[in-house]
Amino acid sequence: MAARRSRARGRVRRADRGPRRGWPVALALLLLAGCQGPPRELTELVVQDSTYLDPETMLPFSGRVFRDFPGEDGVPQLEAVMRDGTWEGELTVFHETGRIRYQGEMSGGARCGAWIENENPTEPESVYEAIKEDLESLVMYADCPQR
Repeated sequence: MAARRSRARGRVRRADRGPRRGWPVALALLLLAGCQGPPRELTELVVQDSTYLDPETMLPFSGRVFRDFPGEDGVPQLEAVMRDGTWEGELTVFHETGRIRYQGEMSGGARCGAWIENENPTEPESVYEAIKEDLESLVMYADCPQR
């Protein structure tokens, strides 16, 4: 093992330090991030008293959820995040055309912050009309709590 003396502090340092001490923390964070698993189909969850439960454990579900339009597999109608069985985080609802219908943040099951609420399922033909429609569809709710 090679060692050299640091002139500035007068102590011996190992040249090959090996793995850093923070790797267990980094590994734990990676494992926790991967624990949510793939998004779940919303219709697979059990609803009890307005709380979405995992059907296998009957515990409140936490993770990403989605729902496709009926009879149209792969055409998303809803993409969202749940925590402890309620809407928490980003929620997006689509028109059948693929255009965003609603999009914003949820906190404790309620809308908060800036939301897009777009009733028109078709894209405007001009950039001007698209910008005008986007501005008209912007709705502000109470600020989201800090996480």
